[in-house]
Amino acid sequence: MCFLSTYSVSAVDGNENVSLVTPLPSIWAFNHLLGVVSKMKHYSTVVSMFQQMMGFKQIQPDISTITTLMNCFCNLKKVDLGFSVFAMIVKLGLQPDPYTMNVLLLGRCNEGKVNEAVELFQKIVKNGYPCNEHSSGIIIRGLCKSGNLRSAVDVLKEMNANGRFKADVVFYNTIIDGFCKERCMDEALIIFQDMLDRSIEPDVVTFNSLLHGLCSIDKWNEAKNLLSDMINRGIPPNVYIFNTLIAHLCKDGKYANSCLRGKTGEWRHAMKFFENMIASGVSPDVQTFTSLIDVLCKQGKTGKALEILELMTHKGVKPNVFTYTSLIQGLCHLGQWKEVESLFDRMKVEGIHPNVVTFNSLIDVLCKQKRAKNAITILEIMAERGIKPNVITYNSLIHGFCLSGQWKEVINLLSKMVTQDIFPDIVTFNTMLDGICKLGMMEKAEEVLELMNDKGVEPDEVTYNTMIKGYCLQGEMDKANDTYNLMVKKGFSPTLANRMLDAADSKRKRKDEPKVNDV
Repeated sequence: MCFLSTYSVSAVDGNENVSLVTPLPSIWAFNHLLGVVSKMKHYSTVVSMFQQMMGFKQIQPDISTITTLMNCFCNLKKVDLGFSVFAMIVKLGLQPDPYTMNVLLLGRCNEGKVNEAVELFQKIVKNGYPCNEHSSGIIIRGLCKSGNLRSAVDVLKEMNANGRFKADVVFYNTIIDGFCKERCMDEALIIFQDMLDRSIEPDVVTFNSLLHGLCSIDKWNEAKNLLSDMINRGIPPNVYIFNTLIAHLCKDGKYANSCLRGKTGEWRHAMKFFENMIASGVSPDVQTFTSLIDVLCKQGKTGKALEILELMTHKGVKPNVFTYTSLIQGLCHLGQWKEVESLFDRMKVEGIHPNVVTFNSLIDVLCKQKRAKNAITILEIMAERGIKPNVITYNSLIHGFCLSGQWKEVINLLSKMVTQDIFPDIVTFNTMLDGICKLGMMEKAEEVLELMNDKGVEPDEVTYNTMIKGYCLQGEMDKANDTYNLMVKKGFSPTLANRMLDAADSKRKRKDEPKVNDV
């Protein structure tokens, strides 16, 4: 063993020399050494050592040696070389074991050639090569990862039909999780039921996938029933399950609106789950706290959100940039600038750097408050810190300068966007059109439409409605009607445009009617 320790260190250092010790160790000792170096992920070193080892007639590799070498080639993304090594097994008269075949199956799956892995698996089974449950598991995982869930189900059905290998909870979890991620919950629940029918007990991983899937399609009542089933089976929820439920309650107010139809606010229900989580002895993590802080800030409960931040710190959970960004967004919208400044100082002390979303929050609020010049200062700070703005950054700034009618600044911002390889999107142009049309500058608006066409940005329903409204306000009904007809031709719903045209037409008719004094 002293030799093995010495050789392992020298091999990793790149000084592979198998003639250091005489007499040479047994093949078992070499296998042990190759295994250790392989586990350290020094795959090229293993290949080099094997090549030197083959120079000694006294040493004959066995199936373990060959399998280790194959595994190294597969990890080096040289699966074809792994197959070449497999040919040595036949040449040396060795018998492959299931692990040998699994190395090749896994190698094909890891390089993304799942179809070839499936073909190999079918050949292994047909020709009677050794394989085991893990072989089927590799194929099922590969198929699920590549999105071929139906084929994964077929492999599972075949396992259950021939009875050679017994599928366990891990096999079912893999397929269930795949369907849940695709939001195919009917299929996921069918597999879940098949699992129960075969007396295979689900675990916390099973329920976590199903709960996440149900919440992702807003099936809250079904999620609650499943949670009850889980608890009745004696499986306590873990932090991931609580996070899934809390995140759903915090998401866009959907729970309060679609499930409770109440007015108490979804944050109260999220807080209730949070309290249950702590009472159950499950420690919340940064995701838990950030979800709560985010929903509280969106509902204007910044004081409560700051309390959660302090509780988070007290429990030893370090906030991240997303935690602080949620808080900064909420405080900005309420104009609590002193608290915003305090949070930025706190981030600096904790070594947490604001990202583009953080700065976008500041810029958006400043622009909405017609403080576009202050927003430009934030843009300059971003540049100093090496944070590249995105299209959302510029859309907010353009909106701010449009509000104050500073068109020269708007044009400058557009030019700056392009020089930074940030291209205007439909929101950018609609923002400009809205401001221009409100000021009655319809010729400028038409120039913006031409610019949209040059940039390959297709007008949407908002674009057409904005133009129609602008023409109506200026009494240019012919142009308004032409835009309306174009809008219908493009397949957009003209409901709002109809109302605007009707209102403008009624106003014109009232204006044309003779007054009482004129009769």
